[in-house]
Amino acid sequence: MTGTKTKPESRGPEGQLDLTQTIKKLSMPTNPANDAFEDDTGSALLLCRDNSAQKWGQRWLTQAGLKTCVPPDPVNGLDIARARTPDVIIVEAGLQDATGVPVFSALADAADLAAPIIVMCASSRETAAALEAEVFDVVRKPYEWELISRRARHASRQIAMEKQLADSRDSLTKALTLADAARQQLRSRESFEPVTGLPNKTKFIGLLKRGMHAVDRDGTKLAVFVIGFTRFRLVIEAMGQEKADNVLTQIGHNLAECLRHSGSPRREMNGLRTAAAASLDQFRFGLMLTCSNDDEELRVLHNQLLDTLSQPIQVSGQTVYLSACLGVALYPQDADDADSLLQRADNAMRDAQSRGGGFKYYCAETDAAAARKLRIENMLHEALDRDDLKLVYQPITAMDGSHVVAAEALLRWPQEDGSFIPPTEFVPIAEESGLMIRIGAYVLDEACRQLKAWHRVGIALPHICVNVAKVQLISAGFADSIKRILERHDLDPACLELEISERGVLSGDYDVISQLVEIKKLGIRLSVDDFGTGDSAIAYLKDLPIDVLKIDQSYVAGLTVNHKDEAITSAMVALGQRLNLEVIAEGVETAEQLSILKKLGCDTFQGFLVSKAVAADAFAALLKMPATP
Repeated sequence: MTGTKTKPESRGPEGQLDLTQTIKKLSMPTNPANDAFEDDTGSALLLCRDNSAQKWGQRWLTQAGLKTCVPPDPVNGLDIARARTPDVIIVEAGLQDATGVPVFSALADAADLAAPIIVMCASSRETAAALEAEVFDVVRKPYEWELISRRARHASRQIAMEKQLADSRDSLTKALTLADAARQQLRSRESFEPVTGLPNKTKFIGLLKRGMHAVDRDGTKLAVFVIGFTRFRLVIEAMGQEKADNVLTQIGHNLAECLRHSGSPRREMNGLRTAAAASLDQFRFGLMLTCSNDDEELRVLHNQLLDTLSQPIQVSGQTVYLSACLGVALYPQDADDADSLLQRADNAMRDAQSRGGGFKYYCAETDAAAARKLRIENMLHEALDRDDLKLVYQPITAMDGSHVVAAEALLRWPQEDGSFIPPTEFVPIAEESGLMIRIGAYVLDEACRQLKAWHRVGIALPHICVNVAKVQLISAGFADSIKRILERHDLDPACLELEISERGVLSGDYDVISQLVEIKKLGIRLSVDDFGTGDSAIAYLKDLPIDVLKIDQSYVAGLTVNHKDEAITSAMVALGQRLNLEVIAEGVETAEQLSILKKLGCDTFQGFLVSKAVAADAFAALLKMPATP
């Protein structure tokens, strides 16, 4: 109200709301007077045409404490009820609306009306109809208005009680929410991570600052380690969170032991040694240690850490092997504040992680690489929103050069300055950031759309090849999503060929193989790309439902200069033929390479000898030209 001052909510010493006082306020009744209903004034709506009922009904209902509305024309009873929202409605059974529907039935069916309905019935038939409509109550003629008014009053009180109960529940929900917020605040102020018992990240930052002050005083240096693991999520998936927590607890214990055993430096230090281990989050640990300027001391420590973390961990009869990744940053040379020091140690750890594990010191290039990676990830989001990613197409040609048998769709990311960010750089980032599913769906859809567009203008290209990533193959419903794309563009499944790279994708993963089987059931062609560059595909090639082998261009490039490359290529062609697979040679650039491949019995080829990958319009023009020079 105007001129009324609102008392500000009380806050604690840190500027936070005083949650205890707020919860107390919520637990108090919003209106204590409503605890008793004797003085309440409810409202009633009386819908009838009978003059006597209108007269005596209004008197008795009003005397019972209900504000009563008796409209002279009750035919529009539903509209009147919606406008007035009474607490209780008394309606004559024989009253019908303009469409001939009983008004009580229309009221009972109205989802936006919650008022109980009392129906005044003059016959057994009307009583049966009202009961079937599941109204609140029925009364029979002759009407006992004292009894009806008591029933209406009871119904009105019930509505009031339900409203108060709903308000109480709402207040309780708010109180519980605030109580949970209070628990979260208390938890955030705790200094130790509950699973491992080690200091949490907030506490660790404080310890780092103290260690940096000690270094400034004593002229020593501070080493900060961040420790991660290459596949710890797999431990959680395989063992469950409880056992994974046991593994984390053992890791924390091992790290603390490492620090205790490193307490005797090789050289005397000025001042006291400061050391601490911490749990930074679910998958990362931190270590800090003040040490002398002797690099040998750090080398001994990081070797000790790698040795300790490589030891198997026993949990409930199961043995767990972990591959640790360590990054280290030094104060004062690498950073001048605690947050930056920890971040740079983390960047070094992620660099080690990208290399498959091991140990990495921070360097300026690490920051630059991390910054570029983050920038590319952000740019990828924007590129997808703006449709900046484009497809180009490279022909796959018959060995005699007579015709193009297919097109391979390749992803390109053009920049405003005319340059391109190569797929070898942005695809791994897309996979790590979770964008590859969205990118892969775009590539499949666009390639299928383009093939259908060529078919419409009379370009009878048999099929199109699209590369798929492992993250797509292990995602739920991938086969169904392909089916929907084919149906959307009205394409025969045989027109689509999916290429699976031997490197990183074909690793004997059961989920991948089962997904390939589902895709093959749709009638889609499958090919193994980069064949000969992996280390596992041959071992289980007989079990894969594939149609095509694509010999990697690294072997094709050496055909004319290295007889070993020719021997390996010959063996791969023979293997494909014995397995009744089509064999395609990639990266053919010279007529000499093509001649050798013809002699070896290769089926088709692709490469710069015919054309580089070009835009859709240029590819269509290419089909009208001779396939080879």
